[in-house]
Amino acid sequence: MITICHYDKMKEREFVEFAKDAPVITAKQVAALVGDAAYAKLYIHRMLSRGVVRRIAKGIYTAHGDPAIYASHIRYPSYISLWFAFQHHGATTQMPKTVEVMARAAGVADGVEFIRTRHFWGYGPSRYSGFQILIADLEKAVIDAVMTRRMPSDEIAGAIEKCDRGKLEDYALRVDVSSAKRIGYIAEMAGVFLAGVHDMVAGDRNYVHHREPVERNRWKVIE
Repeated sequence: MITICHYDKMKEREFVEFAKDAPVITAKQVAALVGDAAYAKLYIHRMLSRGVVRRIAKGIYTAHGDPAIYASHIRYPSYISLWFAFQHHGATTQMPKTVEVMARAAGVADGVEFIRTRHFWGYGPSRYSGFQILIADLEKAVIDAVMTRRMPSDEIAGAIEKCDRGKLEDYALRVDVSSAKRIGYIAEMAGVFLAGVHDMVAGDRNYVHHREPVERNRWKVIE
C-alpha cells in the first residue's frame, strides 16, 4: 500500500503515475492508496485543483483527455459503439465529436454520451492508445446504428460492406422484427441480401418507417 503524506513529493509522483496508467481512478482506489478515507477526499480535491485529474462522474476521475480511453470504464456493463466503433474498425472517416457508449440508462459524462440498450452482446476488449477499452465489433455497431437510428443509412451500408455477413445475419436474427427489417433493407442497399433475416420477417405484415427516403423494397420499409 502506498501512503501519501502531505509533503511527500515522491509519493505524490507515484500517484500521478498511477493515474496516468489507469483509464479511470475511483475515490475508493484513492482511499486505498493514501490509507485514509477522510484524507482521500482532501487529496482528490488537491489533485483536481492542480489539474492532475478531473472529475468525469460521481466518484470517478481521470488523468486523460481522450474520452475514448475512459468511456467504457465509467459504467458497467457498457461498451463503445456507433460512430467511434465505425471509425475504430475502419468503416468511416468521420471523427465523432463525442464517444457514444451503450449502457443500461441514458446520460452524459465528460465527452461521453450514454445510450440506453438491453442488448449487451457483440462487444469485447480492444487496445486503444495503450489501454484496454470495451467496444462493439463492427457487426454489432451496425446493429446498434440501425436500432438507435442515430447514423445515416449510407454510412451503415458502407460499414455492412466490410462486415462478416454470417455474423451480421446472426446478430440481426437476435433483435426485434422492426429493426431486423431495417437491417435487411439497408444491407440490401449495400448489395448484401440477408436471406435468413428475410425468412424471419416475411410473415410480418406491418410496415416499418424509415427516417430517410426509401425505394420500393421487399422488407416493408417505408418513408
